[in-house]
Amino acid sequence: MIHPEWDASQFLTASPAGNSPSDESEERERDPRVLTFPEYITSLSESGTKRMAAGVRMECQSRGRCPSSCPLCHVTSSPDVLGEPILLEVTKAAPIYELVTNNQTQKLLQEATMSSLWCSGSGDVIEDWCRCDSSAFGADGLPACAPLPHPVLRLSTVHEPSSSLVVLEWEHSEPAIGVQIVDYLIRQEKVTDRLDHSKVETETVLSFVDDIISGAKSPCAMPAQVPDKLSTTISLIIRCLEPDTIYMFTLWGVDNTGRRSQSSDVTVKTPCPVVDDVKAQEIADKIYNLFNGYTSGKEQQTAYNTLLDLGSPSLHRVLYHYNQHYESFGEFTWRCEDELGPRKAGLILSQLGDLSTWCHGLLQEPKIGLQRTSLRFLACRYSEIKPYGFSWLELSRDLKKTCEEQMLNVLYNDYGDKDN
Repeated sequence: MIHPEWDASQFLTASPAGNSPSDESEERERDPRVLTFPEYITSLSESGTKRMAAGVRMECQSRGRCPSSCPLCHVTSSPDVLGEPILLEVTKAAPIYELVTNNQTQKLLQEATMSSLWCSGSGDVIEDWCRCDSSAFGADGLPACAPLPHPVLRLSTVHEPSSSLVVLEWEHSEPAIGVQIVDYLIRQEKVTDRLDHSKVETETVLSFVDDIISGAKSPCAMPAQVPDKLSTTISLIIRCLEPDTIYMFTLWGVDNTGRRSQSSDVTVKTPCPVVDDVKAQEIADKIYNLFNGYTSGKEQQTAYNTLLDLGSPSLHRVLYHYNQHYESFGEFTWRCEDELGPRKAGLILSQLGDLSTWCHGLLQEPKIGLQRTSLRFLACRYSEIKPYGFSWLELSRDLKKTCEEQMLNVLYNDYGDKDN
């Protein structure tokens, strides 16, 4: 933008083309020609120099009244009125690329653009990282000018949680310049109070690089999918969980300066314990046969050992089936006390109170189906994987050297009588 101020007395003088200097002097003395600025711009256009005149806008504004000597003002002023100043503003509009006409200006513009794009305008791009300004450091002393990606943790949309296992997923992303994600941290917490989710019991924090894909100490956390050239999804299997329990999982990304990203949380309640309803029916029939008629000491001990080893969920189903088919010969708990005695029966029946009201209600359904599915996972042997020693896009290929793809069988229950 050019904003020259023109005094009303300024003018340009032009002489006819082709005259000698002496002729021009004589011509100027004889008949001087005043060339106003608008006429000058018009002459540029007429002479073929349209590029110089393109984009020029002239604006003459009165800052009071014009003096009679101003050739740009066409206001007749009487001699007794004092002259007032006039401002001629000339503006040249041009594309920004025309203003960048030298290498130094181009370099400065490029540096400013790169800084704004990758370093929040608070640092300089050096190769593929940001050198932050002295004012762009966090309270922890780590550089904070390069925005850190925020990975969002979620439950798998393909594999539903089982009573002992969940599958977690997130998308791996990092900018081309400024931040290099070198690891992810996953924290697992068990909520100990069902009514107050703020009461948690910290169990473990795992490094995805050092603990999971390296095979160092992750018997209960296994990678199911890692980034490759076709997908950026990271899928993680967390097993060894307790049934009917609330867990909270938290994820952070860690960059090459040690800075953590904003956390992302997922809270999930694992389903009720899995039961084999067909087997529970068979055990109910077996107990009836042992209790039917005269019961010897050997039969009583067999019944006691069988029922004591069942665990609470299966014991509930054995009780259900026994009472459904044989209650006319005596209710299950009464038969246990009568055949085994109060002490042994008490040890067995005390297990019935180990379940939540929710799971106890589901175990009263007329039919419980058992479903099996398989999950692919990578069983990794211990290896020295360093944060700077691999590329995320090549991780799938690199893990084939130390990890073996295996299948994990998972059991689920379906509740209710689906035949009706």
